[in-house]
Formats: sequence, structure tokens, C-alpha cells
Amino acid sequence: MGLAQRVGVLWVLLTCLATSGSGAAAGTIDLSRLVVEPNPRIGLSFPGSQVRYYPYMAKAGVGVARIAVTWQLIEPERGRFNWRGLDERVGALLALGVQPFLTFESKSDWGTRPETSKVKNGDPIDLGLWTRFVGQVVERYDGDGRDDMPGLKGRVVYYQAANEWESPTNPSGGWIGSGASLIAYVNATHDAVKAADPQAIFVLGGIASFNLDVLLVALDRADFRVQQRWSDTSTTVFDRERIKSPDIKALIDERVMPVLREARYDVADAHLYGPEDRDAARLALLAELSGRPVISAECGGPSRDYGDDYTPEGHFVAAVHRNLNVLAAGGAFCLWFRLGEDDKTTWGNRFTALYTNDAQPKPGVWAFRLLARLLGPGVVPHPLPSGGFELRGSGAPARLAWGQGAAEVQDWAQSGGTPAWCLSDPVRGLLAPMGTDCAGAFIVAGSDVARLLSLDP
Repeated sequence: MGLAQRVGVLWVLLTCLATSGSGAAAGTIDLSRLVVEPNPRIGLSFPGSQVRYYPYMAKAGVGVARIAVTWQLIEPERGRFNWRGLDERVGALLALGVQPFLTFESKSDWGTRPETSKVKNGDPIDLGLWTRFVGQVVERYDGDGRDDMPGLKGRVVYYQAANEWESPTNPSGGWIGSGASLIAYVNATHDAVKAADPQAIFVLGGIASFNLDVLLVALDRADFRVQQRWSDTSTTVFDRERIKSPDIKALIDERVMPVLREARYDVADAHLYGPEDRDAARLALLAELSGRPVISAECGGPSRDYGDDYTPEGHFVAAVHRNLNVLAAGGAFCLWFRLGEDDKTTWGNRFTALYTNDAQPKPGVWAFRLLARLLGPGVVPHPLPSGGFELRGSGAPARLAWGQGAAEVQDWAQSGGTPAWCLSDPVRGLLAPMGTDCAGAFIVAGSDVARLLSLDP
């Protein structure tokens, strides 16, 4: 070998051993350094009212954000409106390229029946006053140039009403009243939205994951324990005998089924917490019962409801797993629960947020950035037999897996000479080239992955 050839080989070796800007070995993918654009297939639920934090969503690749529209806050007295807070939130999201998803809450001191004041979905005294309010909100954000918010850039597409309507005691939504009155409320809200913007998409309020699991067992589609933990020592548990009781059957027959079948809406909503491996059955059942497409306007993990502890790896994997579950089922998006941590949630979902309470990114942020790059237009996730997903689009497929499914993806990569990486440091967001210490770890493989996840794709 001549001198020039030896220099060339040495240069290749030095290049391969060079370090990246993060100090990691060449070939390592640093998800913390990726710059991403908001992706409309990745979303977040309830980012809070402080718009100064909203750029953190865009930096994570979030393209849809759910915010509440509370009647009492916007119309504190009949005919007197205060649009400032909602205008600020909607305007800030649109300016970032994030699509607002507005959930109506009919809580009002003056506009709803006093006996329904303990839930957010109060029963309006006069449906005409309620639908007038709904129509004004939609007209303000429909972008048609008539009665729009001053300076509106873009339009709102998604509207929702009757969050977690199944129970009369649910403080996150609920409905105190008959199934018939609930259907009338949903239909009136739907009609008001469509009258103001016929192209808007109206989403029926989401069904809580606990109740979806109860439905699965009650209808003999699954056989597992259903539970929610409230603290280290307090847990609500429904076994099969409890789920098959007459009162649960009556609730399903008299409220759940009539609302799903008779109410007017475009899309159904499944809230997804707890074990991620239940999602496919939950989504399929709701699609069957409703006859509509299904999204998840609330999802999150890892949940502690079934005894698991929070881990950085678990947070990363849950963000990937839950989002791909919804997309694989044909849903448009999964809206992750909360931007930052606080104590205003259930004990089991305390750690689902993407950022800590001092605005430090958690591993879920790196997972979101990975998905924002990999989920280009037309890319569809397909579940793998042993766990994980294959992303199929116009280019070469990519595979992602963890736990038991990781070995299958590793074999697939090795047999095809396909590059593969495993999650070596979830806290820092590092994916290392496949090595001997990757057993069971999160794996992503594909001939185009390095380009899609490069700092300059």
C-alpha cells in the first residue's frame, strides 16, 4: 500500500473515531441537539396558561395542543366577555405553528344548573345561551375574516365538548343528569360549532382509560383487573365480578351506549393511561362502538397505577409506544398529558409531563423529537409480532422496539446489514450504535435513520 493510500485509510479511521459536538463517539445520535418543526401527528394536552412556556412544545416537535375553553372565565356575566386569556393562548400556539384543540367546559355560575356545579360539564339552564357562546368562540377563531380575533393568523380546526362524560362524579369533566340530557347537550354543541364553521372537526369528549378497560371486560373483550391508585396506600380496584354487576351494566346500557350511538360528532376520543399494551384493544373497541375515527386527546405514561415506578427509560419508551399505538390504529394524533410537572393530577400520572417543574427536559422530549423526525408525511406505523413497530412510507422502512421485541429488531438489522442504534442514555438523549450492552434496550434501526436524525437532515 502506497503512502497516499495509507494516509487515506488513516483519515477514514480518524473520521470514524472522531467525536461529535456532544462528546459522544462518532455514530452516536444526540437527540437533545435535534432541531425539529412542529409535527401535526404529535400533540400535547393542557400546556397551561403561561404562554411563555409554549415554545418548549414547538422545540419538542408538538404540532397540536389542547386547551380548555371555560364558559365562566370568558363570559363571567351574561353578555360580558373577556377574550384576553383565550386570545393570547390561541394566538401564541398559531404563531408557533401549533394547531389549537379547544375543549369546551360549560362550567358557569350563572349559566348552568346549581346542582351540576361540581363538574366541569355543567348542564346549561338555557341551551340557547350555551350554543350562542359556543358559536361566538368558533366564529372568533375560524379565520374567515368575519368577527375574528384581532390579528388571527390561521384557524382552529378541532373543537370538543363533554370531557370524560361517563361519570357524574368525575372532576375532570363528568355529567350530572340523564343520558338523554347529555345527548341533547352534545348535539346542541356540535350543531353550534358546525353552524359557525362547517369545516370544523367536532370531537366527542374522551372516555377515561379506567372506563375503557371496564368496557372491555364488561363486553367480554378482555379479562384483567382494572385499577387506579390514589396514593401509596389507596387504590380503586374493579375485578370481573364488580364489572359484571347490575349497576355497571345499567351505566353502560343507559348512558355509554346511547351517547356513542346517538350523539352527533365526527371523532371519538380515548384517553390512554396505564398499561400501553391495552391501547390497541381500547382503540378498536371505541372505533367499533362509535363507528367513527378515534384519536386520543389525553395520553401519557409511564403510569404508576399498576405498581410500576417511574424511570427515565420508561418515560422515553412510553412516549414512543403510546404515540405509535394511536397512529397505528388510524388516529390522527395522541395528545400527551401536560407540559410541566405539578401536583394537579392523579397520583399515578404524576410524572407523565415532558418537562420538570423547573423547565428541564425529561426523556419524553427526546422521544418526541425522534418521532417528529421519523414520522414524515405518509409514514404509517405497523405493529411488529414480538412488540415494537415498523414505520412504512415511501422510503426504506425503519423499526423501533424495546423489551422482548428488541431482539427481533436487532436480528432484522444484523441479517440485512441495516444500521441500528440503542438508547444508551435516556437522560441525555443519546442513541449509541448497536453493541453488546443493548440487550432489551430501546432500539431503532433503518438505512435512512441516520439521515433523518442528523443535525442537518
